[in-house]
Amino acid sequence: MQSKLKQQKLTLFSVLLLVLFTFPFISVANRVSMFAGIPVLFLYILIVWIITIIVLYRIAEGRQKKPDE
Repeated sequence: MQSKLKQQKLTLFSVLLLVLFTFPFISVANRVSMFAGIPVLFLYILIVWIITIIVLYRIAEGRQKKPDE
């Protein structure tokens, strides 16, 4: 049961990532302006990538139940 839930979460997250990397979202961040000396597009991709790693880690690990002592 939990494996199926994990699979559903990963599928939903994959679709969300696909949407985040489509042209409309990338074009919003694709500007000549910079934030703290970093191009906005690079910052957008970096932030989405870091959030992706964190979310995938949380999904993969799930809640670890501690054995009763």
